[in-house]
Parts: sequence; structure tokens; C-alpha cells
Amino acid sequence: MVSTGRQPPRPPAAGEPPGTRRWAARIAPLVVLAVVIAVDLTARRNWTLLELLVLCPLSAATLVRPRLTIVYAVLAVLSAILLGLDEDLYSPESRGLLAQFLRVAGVALGGVIAVLVSVYHARRERKLRTVTRVAQVAQLAILAPVAPVVDGVRLAGHYESAAQEATVGGDLYEATESPWGLRLIIGDVRGKGLDAVHLASRVLGGFRMAAARAERLSDIVADLDTEVAKASGLDDFVTAAVVQIKGHRLTVANAGHPDPILLEEDSARPLAPALRQPPLGLGADGTNTIVVSARPGSRLLLYTDGLAEARDPGTGEFIPLLPCAHAAFAHRALDAGLDALVHQLRDWTKNTLSDDVALLAAEIPGPDPPDARPADHLVRQPSSNQGSSTGRGAQLDRRGAAHAAVDGTAHPPGVLGGHQRGRVRDQ
Repeated sequence: MVSTGRQPPRPPAAGEPPGTRRWAARIAPLVVLAVVIAVDLTARRNWTLLELLVLCPLSAATLVRPRLTIVYAVLAVLSAILLGLDEDLYSPESRGLLAQFLRVAGVALGGVIAVLVSVYHARRERKLRTVTRVAQVAQLAILAPVAPVVDGVRLAGHYESAAQEATVGGDLYEATESPWGLRLIIGDVRGKGLDAVHLASRVLGGFRMAAARAERLSDIVADLDTEVAKASGLDDFVTAAVVQIKGHRLTVANAGHPDPILLEEDSARPLAPALRQPPLGLGADGTNTIVVSARPGSRLLLYTDGLAEARDPGTGEFIPLLPCAHAAFAHRALDAGLDALVHQLRDWTKNTLSDDVALLAAEIPGPDPPDARPADHLVRQPSSNQGSSTGRGAQLDRRGAAHAAVDGTAHPPGVLGGHQRGRVRDQ
């Protein structure tokens, strides 16, 4: 578990409109009061509109706090009394004394109701702020900052909420070291709210334990599948991708999650398994593991479906993910690349995201000495005794040559034949 780095953005507390909006809310009831007084003074020869003064405290009840609502209620009652004096409604000759008392009583009663409503709203806002703070703390536990460098691998994380008022979701990511290399997970819990946060925390706790003791990613995925099945309901599940980075080798296991994207200098390609697996909690076992040997300096982008399913609100078209990701990270540091990608996402959706987005990016370490540099293609995952031996890069080169010798074809960098890719499994 890492402890430093970049944190997800925090929205303003619930019920606390910022700056200009707060002042506009405070003076809006006063504007209502002034308008009613002006209309009454203008139309006094034909109508008496003093009853409308009750609109001032009633509008204040939904906009300001109880103390200011009381002030506006008192102002409305005083205005009704003074306007009655100005219109001579209290003299016996006017024959409207009882009607005027009823008008003032009506405004006063409306003011009392407005104050009670304001008190009720204030209590609800306090409860909402408390629940929101608790939820934000819980979510920070599943979206903890990632360290800039872990086990020689540069990392960056980002969380983008679909709305400032709705930041409690089930997106999760984590980076942890293990004897077999740096291990990453990104996932998305079905649903929202504290139940989703609770299930996400269970997944992360299970991942940390399994990542420290399980050699194979398939074992990690199987353990997480069991954990989710125990902790969730019949209709709940978690999509997840688990990645191991050891030198230039990337091992990926996918449980119903959008494919990670490998970003190289001249291309961007998804790391798709040969066989799809269901999400965690629905029978995932991680046997679709693939291994990729990436070029030094390449970037790996993990993301949730809030990015993959982002649409243009006008045309309904999905965001062109691969071109956008490649352009965002080209000639940029990881943090800057994530910021650029989020900017493109906001532009494409016209700031109307329909789902939260969690992003985790990793940069493959720089070149090793020439005798330890791996080939750039998919390879079968070596056994544990081979993985800990020296000269691993040379062994991977010989394996790549062996693949070409077996089927008699030469494959471009990073690609194996379909029948070979289907045989790649987590050893």
C-alpha cells in the first residue's frame, strides 16, 4: 500500500453553494420583498396585495439558513403592518380593520411555517454533510493516492466524478509490491453508494492479501471471485483487471473489465485476452492470463467503463479511446497525460459524464543492459524458477525465436498467432 501522491478531487460540502451563488441566495428573498412592496404601492387604488409579502419568508426557507429566514419573516410582517398604516387600513372608517388583521396574521403564520421549514432543511443538510464526509473518507480508502514510483515503475492515478454532488461510487484501484513484481488492480463495482464502497473495500483488502502470497495472477483472481461472491448479493459483481509488472514483462488477467491499453511511441493497442471471463463474483478464475513484453518507456493505461462508454451527447458516438489515449500521453509525463486525457473526455462529453472514471497509468522502466533486454512480443509466462534467474531477457528472446520456428511464420512485434495466444495461460 502506498501513501503519497495525488488524491482524487473533493467537491464542496453538500448544501454549501460557493461564492456568488451563496450571496445571490441570501438577497433573493429581499428582492421578492421589494417587488411585492413596489407592486402594492403601485396598485393600491385597485387592489391590496399585502398577502403576497408571505412569499419573502417562504422563498427564504429554501435558500438561506433559519436565522436569516427569521429576519425575512419579521421584515415581511413589519412591511405588512406599515403598508396597512400607509393605506389607512386600520381606521374604523375604512371598514377593513378585520381584513387587515387577517392579512398581517396570514403573513406572520407564513413566516412561522417558513422558519420551521428552514430548520428542517438545515437539519437534513447537516445529516447529508455528515454522510457525505463519511462516504468520502471511505472512498479515499479505495482511491488512495499512488506513489510516483513503486518498484522502479512510475505510477499516476486520477479519479473523475460524473458530478460534483455525486462522488460516492464503486471505482477502485491499487498498487502493491510483491516478490513477483509490482501488482496493480483496477475495478468497478456494480451500483453506487455506501454498499458499493463497502464491496470495493472488500475487494481491495482481498487483493492486498492475495497479491502478497499468490505467485500466479489466476490464484489472485480466483480468491477475489470467492470474496465478492461471499460479500455481495445475487445481482452484485465487480469487473476488474489485475496486472503484474516485472521489468519489461506485463502479465494481465481480466475479469469482465475493459482491456488495459499499452501505449507505445507509435501505437496504442488493447491487451485483450483470447477468452473472455465473467466479472468477479460470477465465476471468474483468471485462466485467461496473457503476458506481454513491452518496450522500455511504454505506458500502460488502466481505466473503468466511465471512460470506455463516454458518448458525445449530440451524436451518441463513443469516444475514440485509442487515438485519444495515444495523443494524451505523447511527449507528456504520466500526470500530465492523465490530465490531458480527462480534458479530452470532458470536451467529448460536453461536461456531461454519465459515470465516474478511475484511471491508473504505469510507465515501463527504462532500458536494461543489452544482455537483459527482452524481446517485444507476447510470450508464455515462465515458471517461478525461471522468473528468478538471471539473463531472463535472453531466455525471452530464445522463446520468441522458438515460436517463429514452430509455426514457420514471423510475427510483428507484440503479436502472436491466434492459436498461440489462446495457449497463453498463467503458469
